[in-house]
Amino acid sequence: MSEVQDIIRLLQSRRFSLTNEKKLQAEIEVELTAFGIEHEREYRLGAGSIIDFLVKDSIGAEIKLKGSKLNIFRQVERYTGFDEIKRLILVTNVPMGMPPLVNGKPVYVVNLAKAWL
Repeated sequence: MSEVQDIIRLLQSRRFSLTNEKKLQAEIEVELTAFGIEHEREYRLGAGSIIDFLVKDSIGAEIKLKGSKLNIFRQVERYTGFDEIKRLILVTNVPMGMPPLVNGKPVYVVNLAKAWL
């Protein structure tokens, strides 16, 4: 199983708080640390571009609990434009689709709201 799939499975197996992005970041960081998954929180990609997590030096993870689908897509598009990001996981409770590739890089969507159904 790939690293991305392992991370997705971990995220989908938990019920996280969906009311505050900073609280959710902290909860996800606890899980990543507990499972020994190397990560850096609030990684600066460039001026004005800070992704919530850089995992294993190449997987971006961005948390979005609110915002328009277009704005979320634009943020994903911006982050996948950086060389450091080889794959991106969008962690959200916003029901939305995403092209499988953005800027030629795989993008995965994890909808955390499903854990509460």
